[in-house]
Amino acid sequence: MSWEQHDDDCPGCRPVLLDPATGKKSPDDSPEMVALIRIWNATTSEERHAFHRFTCQNSRDPQDIAVMQNLSERIQTALAQT
Repeated sequence: MSWEQHDDDCPGCRPVLLDPATGKKSPDDSPEMVALIRIWNATTSEERHAFHRFTCQNSRDPQDIAVMQNLSERIQTALAQT
């Protein structure tokens, strides 16, 4: 894992869902994670890099924020359908 740059092979460079009761990562085969992974696998390289800049590097660049808002909406919509 690198805080400096995004790496598609790094498990820390992608979103996860945490179980609020335990604080542990939801299993990859849970319906929610399946939906999240499906959305993540459809992201562009620029979206993945913006996610990394926003989450790991605390970017507040307006373009990164706009990308994250769009990605968050897509994830929320997918999760609402599970």
